[in-house]
Order: sequence, then C-alpha cells, then structure tokens
Amino acid sequence: MKQSLKSFCKITFLFAILSAQLFAQENNYWNIQYGTRSTLLGGAVIGSVSDLSATFYNPGAIALFPDVKFILSAQVYQMDNFTIKDGAAEGKDLDYSSVVPSPNFVAFDLGFDFLGDDRLAFSILTRQNSNLEFSSRFIDSLEVIESWPGKENFAGGINTEKKFNDVWGGITYSTKLSKIIGIGFTGYVSYRSHKATSLTILQALQDTVNGEIASYSDITNYRFNNCRTLLKAGAGLNLNPLTIGLTVTSPSLNIFGSGSAGTHLFISGIDSNTFNSNYQEDIKSKFNSSWAAGLGGAYNFGKVKLHLSAEWYDAISKYDILDTESYSSQSSGEILTNDLTHEAKSIINYGVGLDYFAGDSLIFSLSVTTDFSAFVENTSTNLAAYSAWDLIHIAGGSTFNIWKSEVTVGVVYSYGSQTFENNINITPDDNDSVSRQSEFKYSQIKVLLGFEI
Repeated sequence: MKQSLKSFCKITFLFAILSAQLFAQENNYWNIQYGTRSTLLGGAVIGSVSDLSATFYNPGAIALFPDVKFILSAQVYQMDNFTIKDGAAEGKDLDYSSVVPSPNFVAFDLGFDFLGDDRLAFSILTRQNSNLEFSSRFIDSLEVIESWPGKENFAGGINTEKKFNDVWGGITYSTKLSKIIGIGFTGYVSYRSHKATSLTILQALQDTVNGEIASYSDITNYRFNNCRTLLKAGAGLNLNPLTIGLTVTSPSLNIFGSGSAGTHLFISGIDSNTFNSNYQEDIKSKFNSSWAAGLGGAYNFGKVKLHLSAEWYDAISKYDILDTESYSSQSSGEILTNDLTHEAKSIINYGVGLDYFAGDSLIFSLSVTTDFSAFVENTSTNLAAYSAWDLIHIAGGSTFNIWKSEVTVGVVYSYGSQTFENNINITPDDNDSVSRQSEFKYSQIKVLLGFEI
C-alpha cells in the first residue's frame, strides 16, 4: 500500500538537516584570533602586529621589533549557543549551549646569538577546533502518515557529535632588509584529527491492534587524521606613524594520513524498503588548504591608532578527503559511494581596529571583523554540507602592566545566522513536494586573559 508521507518527510528532513548543519564551521577562516592585543584587534594587524603573534599574522614584522617577549594567550573559556527556530515543534525553538576551554596560543623567541639582528621564533596554535555534542528526542502522538486513520505513535531523535582539532606548529625566521623593511616566513607543520558521528532514527506505529510500522534510520560516521605542511611569508614596512604589511600563504602539502567512513540507511514500511550499509577503514586521507594573501596597515594619530586589514582566500576545488571503494546497495543493487568530500569558494575577510592610549601602560582596544563562509551553494560535498554562516566578531578590552608583565584582558563576541530552504520530492512519481525552511542562529562569547613576559 502506497502511503502518503508528507508529514513524515517533513520531520525526517528537519532531523537530517539538524544532524548535518549543527556545529559545522569548517568553512570559516577568521573564527580564531591569536596573541594578546592582536586578539583585541580582531586579528586586523597584518600591517601593525607588535608582538609574537606576528609569527602567524606577518612573519616579516618580527625583525622590526626592538624587544621580543615570550607570549602566552589563553582565551580561558568560550560559550557557544545555537538556536534552531521551530526546531522542536512549530513555534518551539531548539536551543543548545556549551561552555568549554578555548584554544591557546604560545610563542617565544629562540634568541640565538649567532643570528645577530635576525629573529628565530617558535609558535604553536590551534587553527580550527570543535568539541561539541548534541542529543535530542521527540516522542508524541502525531498524524505523520496521512493514509493511516488518526494519529500514530511517533518517536524520533538525533545524536550528533563533531570533534576536530587542527594544531599548527611553526618555526619563523625574520630579517631586516633595512631599518624600515622586514621580511620573514613561517614554516608550519599541521596535524588535524577529525571525528563525526550522526545518528537519526524516526519511527511511527499505527495506533491500532497489530498496527503497521514505518521506520527510518540514517547513521553516518567518519574519522580521519592528516599531517601536512605549508609556508606563510610576510613583509613589514615601518614608515612611522604609518605601518604596512603584506602576507602570502601557500597551499598545504599532504605528508600522511588515514581514516574510516561508514554509512547505514534503513527505510521500512515507507513506499518501499531501503537497505544501504557500508563501512571502510584504513583509507588514505588528504586535506587541502588554499592560497591566501593579506594586506594591512595602521596609522598612529597620537592618542588613537587605526588598524585595517583584509585577507583573500582562494577557492578549493572539490576533492576527496577519504576516497572509498564503491559498494552495492543491499536492497536495490545500485552502485553507491561513501566518500568524504569537500570544496570551498573564494572569499575576502575585512577587519578594523582602534587603540586608545590612556597612559604610558594602559591601552583600550576595540575591533570589528568579518568572517565570511567559504560554503559553496548547492555543493554535493559532505564535510560541511550546510555550513553557510557569515560571522561578525566584535572584540574589546585593555592592556596594562603588572610588575614586569604586560597583561591583556578582554571579550570577543561573535554572531551569525543562516536560513536553509529546500524542497523534497516524496516519491519519484509524485509531483507533490515538501517545502521546509529553518533558521539557525549562532553566537559565541570568548573571555581572554593573556600575558607577555
């Protein structure tokens, strides 16, 4: 018996999108800032960086520093909040919040005497990070299958987990071409570990004796690790009170990596039965990053200093992170793939920052920066298939001296939203479709405590 499934598909679609959408931020490049005062300035310091966060923002500027200090930037805690409009039911939003330690940044000058005025520094930073879990259950009496009389006993749930960490360790060399020009480069080795699991189960039981059952299960999981290397070069120009900086970042070169991928789709009692299940391990992994180029400058007006920066990221063509072997559907015999894929579009981010010098050792800073998503519309890739959030970061705080240390305290607030709309055809020979629109809202608060010793 062919069943009318409009309501059931609406719920299936919502749960599937939540599983894929939630926590996906692989498409944002400026979501983490580094250093103490550089964080308060939102990273808009390509042409004006004045501490060892220059190992990341502009390696060429380090040689222009009169004094280089050990820097420890600890964004002590961050609170993430996700809101899905009508996520639990019509008129009932679904909220998720978490408070977790935020990534750290450490850098120090190696200080070898034979270098003379040249600089050699070491840094370690977290380039991307996520450690989030989400669970939700929904049990009610609903009319989800229209061909069945009355309401059905319905139960559904998602249990999504996404954890990834991309740590960069780098050695920076910087030298002066003249008293006002410095150049340098940082060679990075990156190690990325990535794990994601998504479980979606929906079931409906006809509210009669020996009633029929409709069941939908969609389980996907993948994990991989990858080691790669890349180079960032920079140049700094000090024309006091004007400073200018330029940077270029190379694409990454893969060194080694492996992973596993699994999928299980089971549909029963809904027009026709479907059984697609596959798991593969010990697959060679690859992770690509693009060319990038940054330009920035600052001008000191006396009590106030203005910082401006922009950075371009090239597009990344579609590629396989995990290139699996094809397999046959257990129910239909159709040849399917279980590849993990990714692509990204070209974007440009912008930032502006202000310093107010209230005294010899007291500075107040404020900044606003963009963080546009590199999501490709209508992409067929699945690493971050729905992550199209354009974020805005607002940071503020102060820097002051305590004994021989320079202390920075501040707050970073980030926010963004995305409206997702799609149409689903219920059956191949049914012209009816399900239209679903959901609005996702995201916000984050980071608390910064940093030291230069």
